[in-house]
Amino acid sequence: MLINLSLSVQLKPGGRIPVKGKKITVCVKNVNDLSRDVIKHYLTVAMWTYQSDTAGVRVPELDLELASGTLGGVVTTVEGLITKICENLERVHGFTFGDSLDDSKRSKWQDFRVRLSKLLSLEEPWTLIIDDALANSFVAPTTDDIKDDHQLTFEEYERSWEQNEELGLNDMDTSSADAAYN
Repeated sequence: MLINLSLSVQLKPGGRIPVKGKKITVCVKNVNDLSRDVIKHYLTVAMWTYQSDTAGVRVPELDLELASGTLGGVVTTVEGLITKICENLERVHGFTFGDSLDDSKRSKWQDFRVRLSKLLSLEEPWTLIIDDALANSFVAPTTDDIKDDHQLTFEEYERSWEQNEELGLNDMDTSSADAAYN
């Protein structure tokens, strides 16, 4: 059997839609934090980070915020996620940041890249926030028991009407399907 893996490398979550969204906050202070795995639905996939395509990413120290769907679903480490963000910014805005860019804007972009590099060199602690309205993202703890990892927090929240609308949940009617199973 021949499988062509180049057709699609996207990850798509499966299963029922969780009632609440989830916000994950990681205080990144050391190399172990950069190597954290992010795993979808607690699957036992070692050494990976999963960030769902319904999740937004924020790094407050950089004033960086990516809306949900910007990166798609990814499996990587925390370090890999930041690297992918930088690569995507350069790819998407490559010509924008070229020779025709005025000096002040070029300086801002170069300053941003330096600040991004400082995150990965761990010159200062920084915060990674993954906000997933469908709760399909997971960041692995660095300890055996998640309760002992004080640099990682999970917070469930009620989705707003706007988030439910964006996900198509406000108008969803499953009553006929529910009746078929009862």
